Order: sequence, then C-alpha cells, then structure tokens
Amino acid sequence: MSQRLAAFAALLLLLPGITHADALLRFVDSEGQHSEILVKGPYARMDIANGGGSAGFMLFNANDRSLYIVDQTSRTYMAFDERTIDAQVQAMEQMISEMRAQIQQLPREARAELEAQLGLSVGGGPVEVQTRRTGRTQQIGGLRCEEKEILVDGRVQSVACVTGADDLGLSRQDYQTVNALMQRLFDLSRRALDAGGPMARAMSSNVLPGLDGVPLEVRHVRDDLVTRLAGVSTDTLSPEFFRIPQNYREQDPF
Repeated sequence: MSQRLAAFAALLLLLPGITHADALLRFVDSEGQHSEILVKGPYARMDIANGGGSAGFMLFNANDRSLYIVDQTSRTYMAFDERTIDAQVQAMEQMISEMRAQIQQLPREARAELEAQLGLSVGGGPVEVQTRRTGRTQQIGGLRCEEKEILVDGRVQSVACVTGADDLGLSRQDYQTVNALMQRLFDLSRRALDAGGPMARAMSSNVLPGLDGVPLEVRHVRDDLVTRLAGVSTDTLSPEFFRIPQNYREQDPF
C-alpha cells in the first residue's frame, strides 16, 4: 500500500464551497510513480501501490467511516478497521517473540544493534504527533505555500508545503469526505504507533495529522521521497469506481 499517498489525503483542508460534486486528484512522486484519489459525495477511492504499479485501492464511506482494502490481483477485499490493526499487532507481537528467541545467542551489543535495525526496540505507549511551522515558504506550480514539519515523538518525519485551497476548485463536500478519510487513516495509524514494534517504526514516517491547509508537496525525511500534487479534475465520476466488484470475495485480515 502507498502509505505516502495516504498521507497526502490531507490535501483538501479548508476548501471553499464550489458547485462541483466530484474530484480526481493526481499525484506523482520523485521516483515517477503516479497515483490518484477519487471523490464522489461521501465516497472516496485511493490507489494502493505495490512496487512499480497499482495493486488495488481503498474505498471509504464518510457516512459510517467504513474503510475497505480491495486487492485487484487476488480479487479479494477486507475491512480495514481497529480489528484489522489489532490482528496485525497481535501477529507482529508473536513474530517479535520468535525473533527475540532466535537472536538470544548473539553477543549483547550485536543483539541490541539487530533489535534496533528491525524495530524490535520500539516500545509501546501513547505517541505524540504534532506539526510545526518552519518559517519558510516556496512557490510550487505557481502557488505560494508554507512549510510545516510533522513530528512523531519530537522527531521530524516529513515536511509538507501547505497553501490555501481557494484556487483548486473543489467542493466543500469533496473537502469533507477527504478530510474524514484523512482522520480515519490518522486514527488507525495512531493505534499502530501506540502499539510499538516494527509496525510503529514503519508507520512513523507516513502518519499525517491535519495541516490546516492544502499540501502541494510532502517530503519524507527518512528516504527523501517527495510526493507532489500533479493535477485536479472536477469531471463527473462513474459510481462504479466506488463499488467493490460483485465477483470479489471477502478476506479476513489473517
């Protein structure tokens, strides 16, 4: 899954009320990977990328905050919710226990280094996520934006360049739907972060709280990958984009 794209779902904060009902947001990152977010009323669809191409998508319903992962390769889908996160955390804890047992024979220094590399030393507990202005501005696509850092437990994980939303031509309903999606993803990310372990380490660089504006660009500090908004369309979208195909089967998280 492209967690960076999930982070970029924050693009629609503070959008004005314009008459268009649908939206398609196109993104490109510094590795040349393209992705999209589609919005229609209370529904949103977000690409899931795996390596060089699309492996499926996520479907979100703002009315009940339900979120599904649809895998086009296996023709399956599953709910992505607190139960899913908890199941992943439980499986991760079992894996950590087995890995710790396997490395107990190593010298203490080597064992500590390996635990740090694998994220085994990341403890659980409440994680603080905050934003901080840098005082710097940029011009991106002819728009002026303000830099904001996203910090997890005091460490900068990503930097977003945020602008007002008046020039993007998206409706208030589009804004509300994507804002609800962003909040849902953030809530689930926080659950994984608080659990600690390798999952928390992987999630920490992709979590994104509300930014009080529209990020035109997000740079991830760990790998210096940059994701940028490449285009916006407000043409009408088919309802079929927001439905799980009837011949797909439901799958449990584990």
